[in-house]
Amino acid sequence: MNKQQEFGQGILSVVTNHIYWFMLTNIYFVFCNLIFLIAFMTLEPELSNMILIFIALIPTGPAITALCYVMDKLVREKEISPTRDFFYGYKINFKDTLKVWLPMLAAIFILIIDLQYFYQESTKINQIMAIVFLVGLGFLICILLYVFPITAKFKFRMRDVFKLSFYYSFKKLKITTGNIGILIIALFLMIITTDFLFIFIASVLSYVLTLNSRAVIDDIEENYTK
Repeated sequence: MNKQQEFGQGILSVVTNHIYWFMLTNIYFVFCNLIFLIAFMTLEPELSNMILIFIALIPTGPAITALCYVMDKLVREKEISPTRDFFYGYKINFKDTLKVWLPMLAAIFILIIDLQYFYQESTKINQIMAIVFLVGLGFLICILLYVFPITAKFKFRMRDVFKLSFYYSFKKLKITTGNIGILIIALFLMIITTDFLFIFIASVLSYVLTLNSRAVIDDIEENYTK
């Protein structure tokens, strides 16, 4: 009876700790994205506001990397100090993240602006180009899903981060597909609830993506850090 009680208390402790860790890291993530949240609530997604939205999204990259850093530690060590680990991960990876985030963000915005242009005039050529650019946008997102955890875990040159992200997007196609599936589920939940759902599930989403991508990080650690 005592063993069952201890087991139950152990499970309860693990669950409550994880809820606390997810909530706190989520609060920090939201705090680091206050500029974007203000822009999201006040600006219309129009071409004239794209520059402001782009600027507002610049701090988002380091915040995502910090979240990846914390969740990687949680997956591996089963325990974190949310405040210390989040801001430590934010600090040590800030410059490296901006080096990879800014060009990727610029590329994403260029594709989105082009997509808006193609959708304005529904010609056959524009429809084909819209599909091509949409595929390109999806591919960039696939790359980003590896860029952030790699940057959070390792100190590689920018070009090496992109090379590894590109390489593993194809080598670990099952993991890549899983990452996209996780994002699609999150987007579906946002569609049926609210766009603001993301700010409440960011830490959980990062944790699930980290679990799914662990084999990639292990492979990089084994083959590229010796």
